[in-house]
Amino acid sequence: MDPITLAIAGAVATGIATGAGESTGTALGVLVGRIRERLAGRAQTLDTPESAAAALHEEFAGDQAFELQCRDLWNQVTGDGVSNTFHGQARTVVQARDVHGGLTVT
Repeated sequence: MDPITLAIAGAVATGIATGAGESTGTALGVLVGRIRERLAGRAQTLDTPESAAAALHEEFAGDQAFELQCRDLWNQVTGDGVSNTFHGQARTVVQARDVHGGLTVT
């Protein structure tokens, strides 16, 4: 299992244990809420990091879009809140941060 899935699982298990959820308004709260909603009513439990990691690993294997959404939220939790996301069709897409100097796109 990859380290990011394990980190998300640990944060989710801790978030659930400490009551973090959608009401916190943070990326962690949103992440915990989406995972709780996604796994509601299933046999997997999110009480421990190990069980959360197993449940997430299984879910991510079946739905790459959900995995990408969770990773995007995780980047917001662990980073500085900057997240570049693109969905749809385009001929050219440029995503950048902290560009110092010139930038030409043709």
